[in-house]
Parts: sequence; structure tokens; C-alpha cells
Amino acid sequence: MDKKAVLFDIDGTIMNCHSAGKTSLMEATESVFGTTGQMSTMNMQGKTDPLILFESLIDEGFGQKDIEAKIPSLKEEYFRLLDGRMKNHQCTIMPGIEKLVPLLAHRDDIILGLLTGNFERGAQIKIGRFDLNRYFALGVYGDDSHLRNEMPAIARQKIRKSHNLDIDFSRMIIIGDTVYDIRCAKHAGAVSVAVGTGWVDRSVLLAENPDFYFDDLGDVELFLRVINEI
Repeated sequence: MDKKAVLFDIDGTIMNCHSAGKTSLMEATESVFGTTGQMSTMNMQGKTDPLILFESLIDEGFGQKDIEAKIPSLKEEYFRLLDGRMKNHQCTIMPGIEKLVPLLAHRDDIILGLLTGNFERGAQIKIGRFDLNRYFALGVYGDDSHLRNEMPAIARQKIRKSHNLDIDFSRMIIIGDTVYDIRCAKHAGAVSVAVGTGWVDRSVLLAENPDFYFDDLGDVELFLRVINEI
């Protein structure tokens, strides 16, 4: 059986945390670095957590190595804040996700995973709000690389290690709500599926020529038919 890897982004694709992540990251950054730098005004969509830190703090006089040295402390504080905030914070799961994710997870021909810029523990805290962690067999996170374009290759390596399977990029389906999700799929030769559930205008996503576009994943049967044809 030829398996496929179906890899989901989180923020704007699986769920909307309504700024719980950004607020927690800013508070943790202020605590550890003494400033949030450019973070309050920057567009974080599609960027990995470490890249957000680098871009926010470089102009404040921090070198990349200085930032990297403090990331363990930053993570500890960020996860503490995020975990506490997510317990009572308003969060929205995107249309179709609650039905679609279990269906994909139980298929023998699919390896279901995450491909997200979140730090791993942050990702677990977020999707744990809807009890989704149990469905994902693997994940590629901001801990693995601060560059999203490197993530499909890392996913392939992880699949090789965990499933003893060399999966072709043409059998890897990357689902996300930003231009960076589309670009990283195209960079690797993977299948790009764009969804309009995030904060990017439909016309902007379509201008990137994704292989498939959905306003949302509410029509689960339609999405599954598309997946079956890949």
C-alpha cells in the first residue's frame, strides 16, 4: 500500500487561539529578554516561533546566538503562560476538523502529522484544548528548524525513522492557511492545500497557485475525495 503523509499547520488551519499564543509569547519574551522588540507590530502569520524571536529582537541588539542561548528559558516561561491561558481562553476549532482528523488518523494509507512553526510543547498545549494530540503520529515544529522550507525534508526523515518508509514528496500533502505553507510545499515538491480559515485574503493565497484551495474544510467528503486522488 502506497502511504501518504497529510501534514497540518495549527494556527488558522486547525484552530484559532484568539491571540493566546501571541500574548503568552510576548509576555515570556519581555520576562526573559527585557523587551518584546518588534513583536507587537510584526506579522507573525506563517512564521516559526524562533524566527519570530530572531526578527523581533535582532534590531534590539541581540545576536542570533544570544537569542538561541536564552530560548530554553523562554520556552519554559512561554509554556507556563500558554498552558494557564489556554485553560480558560476562548478558542475556536475550524470547520470540519473535529470530524476530519479522526477519520484521517484511522486510515491505514495515511500518516497524519503536524507541520507547524510552533514549538513542540506549545503545539501540544494548543491542540490539546480540543483533545487532538492523540491523532497525530508525528510532527515537525519550530524546534526542528526556524525555516519552514526545511520542514518537509525533516518530516520525510522522521517518517523514515518512525515508519521505516521513504515517502516521496509527491505523496506528502501540506495543509495551511498562509503563503508560507504553500511555498514550503512547493519548495519540496509536495502537494499544497491552502485553506481560507486564517487571516490571509483568498486572492493572496490563490496568487501563490496552491494545488488545491478550500475556503474551509467543512465539506469533509469533498476533501477526502481530493486526498484519495493524490
